[in-house]
Amino acid sequence: MKLMRKVLVVLITLFFMSSCDDGDIITVDLDFDQDLSLCDNDIDTYLIYDLRNDPSESLSLLIQRNTANDLLFSEPTPVDTPTTLTIDGNTNRFIYRTYNRDISDTSTNQELCSTVIPADLVIIENYESTSGTAEVTVTVDDDDNDGIPSALEGADPNGDGDFSDSLDSDLDGIFDYLDQDDDNDNVLTIDEIDSEDTDGDDDPTTNPLDTDGDTIPDYLDTDDDEDGILTINEDENGDMSPANDLANNALGDLVPHYLNTIETIDYGNPGNTQNNQYTRTVNSVFIIKNFDLDILSGDEINLGTLITTIIIQQ
Repeated sequence: MKLMRKVLVVLITLFFMSSCDDGDIITVDLDFDQDLSLCDNDIDTYLIYDLRNDPSESLSLLIQRNTANDLLFSEPTPVDTPTTLTIDGNTNRFIYRTYNRDISDTSTNQELCSTVIPADLVIIENYESTSGTAEVTVTVDDDDNDGIPSALEGADPNGDGDFSDSLDSDLDGIFDYLDQDDDNDNVLTIDEIDSEDTDGDDDPTTNPLDTDGDTIPDYLDTDDDEDGILTINEDENGDMSPANDLANNALGDLVPHYLNTIETIDYGNPGNTQNNQYTRTVNSVFIIKNFDLDILSGDEINLGTLITTIIIQQ
């Protein structure tokens, strides 16, 4: 009986030692929120990353800073043709890390972007993939933020990534998808469309404002009220903004001259405003394929979407 108990104790001890020799059991869950942030303060690299606070960990993609990669944050990629970056542990790196404390409050600090690591921040685990690819798809729904999606303004009509053949309705040298005033009448496109979406289809081109009923939408019509006077010439004070020159129409409503058929004075062309400034919102989606982080490998993971807002002046 004593012998059996001794053998049992020995067996239990060996099992425990064997379990410990395998190392700690590491549970990795790459279910991040996919809301990416960007560090662009280094002259040589871009760092795209996602953070979690419980546990404190990060997924990071470090890529070279060059002309081609600059476009990943500003210009759309061709339809169904993402940009592919090779992960090699050198020029492009994919890294998973855990930390001793929370670093997710990027609204007040960007510790991953800091050139000096805080003294109280410790990297507990660091795993890097030396193989795989990162596929980046960049979209811009409305390049010039004028309320009309770029795809509906004749941007890249062939879908081949060459935007040089895009539509330029007013022939001012600025393609419609980049032009805040598509008909060059000094009234912004966003002020001449169905911005209220009265038909509920989220498409401003299906129910456009057409004041004179000539089937030409106001945002493409150089004479919005069809009174024979060009909209741009109905600028009484000559400040290159016809929208602030008002008079009562036949119904007694106070409206701009360019929408008033009883106001037919030609004040001459004051010239075009040169302020074609707009905000562009760029969506960059990063997909990591065929990665191996030692503790975890996979065929594909959606790293997330980086939203970049840039101001463009033309």
